[in-house]
Amino acid sequence: MKNKLFGTLTILGLGIIALTASCNKDKKPAVTMTGEYRGSFEGTYLEHDTLTSSGYFVKVTSESDNKIKVEGNDFETFTVLVTADGVNIEEVTKSDESLVNFIYIGDEKKLKFTYNKDENEAEFIGIKQ
Repeated sequence: MKNKLFGTLTILGLGIIALTASCNKDKKPAVTMTGEYRGSFEGTYLEHDTLTSSGYFVKVTSESDNKIKVEGNDFETFTVLVTADGVNIEEVTKSDESLVNFIYIGDEKKLKFTYNKDENEAEFIGIKQ
C-alpha cells in the first residue's frame, strides 16, 4: 500500500513540475526571441539610406524575462517590453513612441518591426537563424 501511494505521489509531483516548467517558459518571451534574424531592411539613419532585400542581420538579446534589446548596423539600438500572446510575442505598451509596430510571429520565427525616431527610420522583416 505504501509503495502504491508513494508511486502515485511521485507521478503527481513530476506532473506538477512539468506543468510548472511549461508555464514558466510561456512567461519568458524575451528568452524565446533571443537570437539573430536575417531578412529585408529599409531605413534612414544619420541621413544615410539603406535598402537590403535580404541578408540584413538584426540581433535580439534578452535583458529580462520580458524585455529585449534590438540591435542592427543602420538604426539606433532600442529596447522593448514584450509579452506572449499565444504563439506570437508583441510589445506590451506603446511606451516608446518611436516604435511604430513590433511583432514576433512564433510559428514562422519571424520578427517584424518599424522604428521611427526623429529623422531616423528602420523597417525590418526577418527570420530567426
